[in-house]
Amino acid sequence: MHPIILFNPRIPGDLEKARAAGEEILEYCIEAGRHDHREHGVGMEKNGLMAKQFTPESLEMMRKLKVLFDPDNRLNPGKMLPTGRGCAEIRQPAPPPVRR
Repeated sequence: MHPIILFNPRIPGDLEKARAAGEEILEYCIEAGRHDHREHGVGMEKNGLMAKQFTPESLEMMRKLKVLFDPDNRLNPGKMLPTGRGCAEIRQPAPPPVRR
């Protein structure tokens, strides 16, 4: 699966609904024994959910491999393993609501 959840950040609550839908899809996939990503890796919005998909030992092994091949963290910093920073688009405040 490669779901794309569209939302309008100018409509109050849309971002939160999109995040919740993404988490629900991911949780369903995990329960079904799958992940909702493959060749592209984990999207920035899902970094914080990796602990639901992988054991601490697996995450540590991924971190060690990342450091082995990229000791200066130049290749896609923060894109493989959670950093706690999240996606720039998600961190920015939403634009003003749409006036109707």
